[in-house]
Amino acid sequence: MRRSAAKSRADKSRTDSAAVNASPVVQPVETVDIAPGRLTPSSWASIISQEEDEEVVADIIAELLEGVMDRCFQLYLKEQLISYSVWWAQNNLVETVECLLLGRDEGDDREHDPFWQEDTEPQPCSIDSWAEGCVPVLHTSQ
Repeated sequence: MRRSAAKSRADKSRTDSAAVNASPVVQPVETVDIAPGRLTPSSWASIISQEEDEEVVADIIAELLEGVMDRCFQLYLKEQLISYSVWWAQNNLVETVECLLLGRDEGDDREHDPFWQEDTEPQPCSIDSWAEGCVPVLHTSQ
């Protein structure tokens, strides 16, 4: 190996170690308050993270409530189904028995008999234009 190649390698290793040992230059960071004097970026970030945590908890609670309410609704329907089925069966049985066992006709009261008299025959109409032969036919000579 040549001497110039060895020298260049040594130079490179020196510059690498010098860069590692040197302290980095720190730029002063300007803090811009979101609300001057009241809300700093760090407090803003903590508020945002707290809101995100609350949203996660709210989503979990909503899922739990949805499951509980769905189960309650299913139980309610099951309870209502039994009472509705009993009512429906009773109603159909009563209707069937009423159709099979006819009730006795007691007849009309004697005081209501005048209402059941036959009406008098109406007077015939003087002209019925729809009746055959009622409209006179005029014959013209050709």
